[in-house]
Amino acid sequence: MDLTNYAERNREAWNQVTPIHQQQRKNDLNAAVPAATFSVLDPIERSLLEKLDVKQKTVAHLCCNNGVELISVLKLGATAGVGFDIADAAIEEATQLGTLSKTNCAFVRTNIYAIDPVYFDRFDLVYITIGALCWFDDLARLFSIAAQLLRPNGHLFIYEAHPTLNMFALPGEEAYADEQPLQLAYSYFRRDPFIDTNGLDYVGKTQYAAKTTYAFPHTLADIFSGILKSKLAIREFQEYAHDISADFKHLEQYQKLPMCYTLVAQK
Repeated sequence: MDLTNYAERNREAWNQVTPIHQQQRKNDLNAAVPAATFSVLDPIERSLLEKLDVKQKTVAHLCCNNGVELISVLKLGATAGVGFDIADAAIEEATQLGTLSKTNCAFVRTNIYAIDPVYFDRFDLVYITIGALCWFDDLARLFSIAAQLLRPNGHLFIYEAHPTLNMFALPGEEAYADEQPLQLAYSYFRRDPFIDTNGLDYVGKTQYAAKTTYAFPHTLADIFSGILKSKLAIREFQEYAHDISADFKHLEQYQKLPMCYTLVAQK
């Protein structure tokens, strides 16, 4: 399988879906982001960011999408932030929202692997949120970039979907069984990417002639090993039984699975 240009294909897919998200979104972000209380952070995320004492800190957000998570962190008192994302359309929206938000933020269109070294050693916190890690085939390379962005003693904070979810089929997939939604369908140790043509509209769940995306499964060992290889020390790891992916809400009711996690590491 030729994955040479997978990142470029994913960029095209995100550029395609961004205006669809804007159309399907029920809230007016342009009107919302100027408020001092604006936030899209959930209580777990907010609590850990406050524990890390983001006030007067500088923040880098990898795979920032339209910037609302970074803006939310800045509203907690961080002094400055830079969001990085591969999608042109997402960065365009983020820049507009950042200007309206009255926060000190900037947004950069780039492949995360290719972040300009001018940004190295500039941040107290590198922030990675839901749905980011799957777009990278090499986590050690990703976390190496994160480590280089950090100042000494700076922190990496991840709030992501748990890798166990990759073992379960989604409704509509051939392997999904209505009578047994907790049935394991896929290997935890899968290495082939998920190739999808169903689209990225997690906002309105609309169907459209979607461009192909390539997402990569990772185990917890991949995540931990990638972080440790980057000379970051893991300080905290917690697992939770709620879904932050917007895909597996139908499994939350069972309270039997680790569905997401938080991880804090330090340079």
